[in-house]
Amino acid sequence: MITQVKGSRGVLKLPVSRLAVLILAVAILCAGTAFAAAPGNMYNVDIYDGSEITRVSTLKTDAAAVLKQADIEVAENDKLVLDGFTAGQDSIITIYRAAGIEYVDLNGNAESLIYAGTVSDFLAERGITLNEDILSSLPEKTVLKDGMTLKLQNAQHITVSADGNSQQLVMGAGTVADALNRAGITLGENDETNPSLDTELTDGLEISVLRVEYQLRTEQKSIAYSKKSENTSELYKGSSEVVQKGENGVKEVTYKDKIVNGSLESSTVEAENIIKEAVDQITRVGTKSKPVTVAALKNGGAAISELSVPAGLEIENGVPKNYKSIVTGKAAAYTGSRSDKTASGRTVRPGYIAVDPKQFPYGTELWVVSTDGIVYGYCIAADTGGFVKKGKFTVDLFMNTESECRQWGSRDVIIYVL
Repeated sequence: MITQVKGSRGVLKLPVSRLAVLILAVAILCAGTAFAAAPGNMYNVDIYDGSEITRVSTLKTDAAAVLKQADIEVAENDKLVLDGFTAGQDSIITIYRAAGIEYVDLNGNAESLIYAGTVSDFLAERGITLNEDILSSLPEKTVLKDGMTLKLQNAQHITVSADGNSQQLVMGAGTVADALNRAGITLGENDETNPSLDTELTDGLEISVLRVEYQLRTEQKSIAYSKKSENTSELYKGSSEVVQKGENGVKEVTYKDKIVNGSLESSTVEAENIIKEAVDQITRVGTKSKPVTVAALKNGGAAISELSVPAGLEIENGVPKNYKSIVTGKAAAYTGSRSDKTASGRTVRPGYIAVDPKQFPYGTELWVVSTDGIVYGYCIAADTGGFVKKGKFTVDLFMNTESECRQWGSRDVIIYVL
């Protein structure tokens, strides 16, 4: 804004953007005697007042009168600097306005106070000299203004390494991000730092910049086949056979590689695509009990049971060739009237035997032979008896006569479950 005053005196107010030009102009005017105003002649005074510069054309020789002419007031706590003022010559008057600031010393003690001037003025008045170990949070030429905080800081000696180069920095308080900014280092989208950007600076801290990029790659990998087992009563226990051969599958795996400073640091799986499914290997495992050794058959291997042997049941040397399982135990013998009924409702006869129904449900087809070679033969679980509670015998075999029962007595038997 420009204010023109009528008569021989005028006031010109200029924005801060023209500060440098005016300083240069004043310097030129003051340097040459040819341009110096003679006593009693009009001369120019530039008044620096915060963000404004006011130019006064005046004949007054007193600084206070010049300020009054410019209609500028100086309050009690403001500071007037007249080092650049010489009456009758183009000059400069500087005004520092009193400002409410916060001052924090090296021990962290905070103080609220009113001061007018620059950071350099403030520190000088307190006998404080900045050096490589003591720093200020504000540049020394800063003019203190309301709300500013001036903080003394112990210097932090920081090393920043990036792109194969290292820089030594001396800084006050701040973070790793501040140190990188001071060093003029820019981070890419994926770049990282060690320690992290928000880490507070400490003396001796070493900062490393990690240049990071990600790359995708694909590989084909083998898929190991699984091994599965299936039980079968067609094979003896301890025997097995492979009925389906296993084959490995193939998959395409996409990896995301993390490259740090040109070297692979880690890889993560991004995707998998099955090209060929693996084929399980299936093995049948036998559950059939192997025959128990039977002594030489007695009575020519003739069976005591009167039941007809089912068609398809092959008997060799007094024992069946095809069966589900084998149970070994002891067998007693019992008899009764031929009109008696079994617990399952059948009329008694050799071949219908007494069992523990929990072990051999009624109707279970069995083949019984003693280990000393007596063949009882084909029989059906049809009855039960008191022997079950005593637990001494596995089965009780029906005989036609008491004499046959006494002859049988108690024998070790092999019971084939058909």
